[in-house]
Amino acid sequence: MSKRITQDMAYRQSLMQYAGKYGVSRAGRKYNRSRSYIYFWKGRWDGTVQSLSCQSGRPTAIPTNIQKRN
Repeated sequence: MSKRITQDMAYRQSLMQYAGKYGVSRAGRKYNRSRSYIYFWKGRWDGTVQSLSCQSGRPTAIPTNIQKRN
């Protein structure tokens, strides 16, 4: 995993810290984000900035059980 901290990751960390201190609803109003967005990132957050990086949902390999068509 990359050790580089992006602006988005720093933004999300400040959002998580604010939500932890004042609550999700108040953080959503301040940062103009939905509660579902905050809960999504709160579920991933383990206290480190690296846990707030975007992770691709794309598979890293093709499953072996898929047969090619001729």
